Amino acid sequence: MLRAGKPPVNVLLRCGVHAVVPAAIQHLELDVRAATRQGRTVERARPAGESARKPRYMELADEIGSAIGAGAYVVGSLLPSEAELCERHKVSRHTVREATRVLQELGLVARHQGLGTRIQSARTPARYVLAMDAIPDLWEYVKNTELKVVRRKLIKAKDALTPLPIEDADKWRLIEAVRYARSGEPIAWKQVYIDARYDAVAAEIGKRTVPIYSLIESRYGVTTEKVRQEVSAMTMPAEAARALKAKPGSSGLAILRHYVDSDERVFEVTMSIYPADRFRYSVELKLEYGGERTR
Repeated sequence: MLRAGKPPVNVLLRCGVHAVVPAAIQHLELDVRAATRQGRTVERARPAGESARKPRYMELADEIGSAIGAGAYVVGSLLPSEAELCERHKVSRHTVREATRVLQELGLVARHQGLGTRIQSARTPARYVLAMDAIPDLWEYVKNTELKVVRRKLIKAKDALTPLPIEDADKWRLIEAVRYARSGEPIAWKQVYIDARYDAVAAEIGKRTVPIYSLIESRYGVTTEKVRQEVSAMTMPAEAARALKAKPGSSGLAILRHYVDSDERVFEVTMSIYPADRFRYSVELKLEYGGERTR
């Protein structure tokens, strides 16, 4: 478990348990329930008595899930069609599809091509929760290391080494950097891609010891809703090996993260490559039954 010495923030491992990782790749989608800001835990600002704002697809998933639990949709029957749900809830097809995806991941429904979406459970099955001290990148990790920027460049999405979501933004600010431990040893080679609409934060990267997503949040009022993460083993690229003083072709660990805002837009993408002997990534999984966490 990674520890940053700050109040715990729980994030949901929605994609399932990956204790054994096929092909050395681990996929995580982290839903941010609260975020640690400069040593204190804050929740999204909201008027007294008003619930925290959720994306519309999450609200819809809650509504349908409650209806399933109340028996409005019987186990074994089909959900109304996308068109019917769009009309009934006054939402787009994209919102309905995302809500259905959430319900499927929770084990309440199952999609059947050519047939529809069938109700398979009236209650959420047991699931595992990933406990971490903050969303990646951890504040303490950032504070106790130094990021040195070696290149800044405005690029188009199609020119990035890492696939970028073209539908969210066409122009991105590339920040290439090396992260150093206090001892001066290079521990990570990074490529950071920032939606060009938030380009003003580029000048601050490397000068302040706070995560990049936090700079964007502070300056533009963006809310980080979740982080999609992929961890994979890889052969160290020559460029990264030179920067990290590692042997070209040696083993490395790559962590790809997509930072997603409350409107479901990806505003930051980071690719970090670590030499195999300089980084360890561990998590703690806790079993949760229908919203009740085990002690």
